[in-house]
Amino acid sequence: MNFQIRFKEPKFMFRIGAACLLLANLSRWFLHPTADFSRGLVDGVTGMLFGLAIGLMLVAVRLNYRQKRSGGGSPCSS
Repeated sequence: MNFQIRFKEPKFMFRIGAACLLLANLSRWFLHPTADFSRGLVDGVTGMLFGLAIGLMLVAVRLNYRQKRSGGGSPCSS
């Protein structure tokens, strides 16, 4: 299926956001930097993943609300 079409589905976006959240939490446990440069890199990647997770989940909630309000049914119920 085309990703452009899938990104309009709130359920798909929420799953991607949850996966980013999981990866961000796991990176805090399993990535142990040894130098100052790698510590900053790990913090940057972790922060980026947390930001993506929050952003994608908020957009998914907004899309779900808009679709329910416009009478399109409940796309997350299937």
